[in-house]
Amino acid sequence: MLAYALQRSGMAADHPMIQRAIAYLLGKQHTKSGDWKMRNPQASPGGWPAFEKHTDSPLIRHLPIEGSDTASTDPSAADLTGRTLEFLGTYAGLRQTDPQVQKAVRWLLRQQRADGSWHGRWGIAFLYGTWAALTGMTAVGVPADSPVVQKAASWLIRTQNADGGWGESCASDAKQSYVALGASTPSQTAWAVDALVSVFPEPIPAVERGVQYLLCSGRAHDWTASYPTGGGRPGGIYFAYHSYRRIWPLLALSHYRRKYGQHRL
Repeated sequence: MLAYALQRSGMAADHPMIQRAIAYLLGKQHTKSGDWKMRNPQASPGGWPAFEKHTDSPLIRHLPIEGSDTASTDPSAADLTGRTLEFLGTYAGLRQTDPQVQKAVRWLLRQQRADGSWHGRWGIAFLYGTWAALTGMTAVGVPADSPVVQKAASWLIRTQNADGGWGESCASDAKQSYVALGASTPSQTAWAVDALVSVFPEPIPAVERGVQYLLCSGRAHDWTASYPTGGGRPGGIYFAYHSYRRIWPLLALSHYRRKYGQHRL
């Protein structure tokens, strides 16, 4: 993600730092098929999981072991499906005319909550899922003025804090409904800003306020800079990725500048 963020912000692909990162990734690529190729060869319902499809049997949820469902299953997730669509739309040029893309978009639409948000399994939580779903769908051509997109954008705008940022408590993950943190965090603000940038052709006030928060939060060193926004096991394990406060704001600001013009930052 660091290499990707640097390139989106303008660093050349042939820069030595980027080339070293690419060489590292290529050296870690798996070239052998796992047992999934024999056990789970058929297509999924439309979404993407983290590790292996068809490993979310409902029987696991009945085991008398706390957390067995989240530790032993790998269901499709809105955040992973959205990120995959964003990649396919941005770098493979796929659109809704592609059958697999259509299937994924339909799956995402079924997962949207009544308030317009999506739950993200691997980040905290509804801000993360909504960002991934929106940026993914807009990347493959879902119209920005469609009701489903506008409903999600309205939810993001409603959850913005007075300081211009966004912040969601880890309690959302366990409660399975949005819980405000009471403060803003850099990564969650960046997700919200990036999602809104993907939707609106011109910067709306909520975006401008979010950008100002991001520009100022880079110098902050209080607890909000290290608050965990990565998800592990709901109610038990969360992650504070130290690079998040740099990666996501850099990406959001880069996308803002690319879409709305150099002079705005």
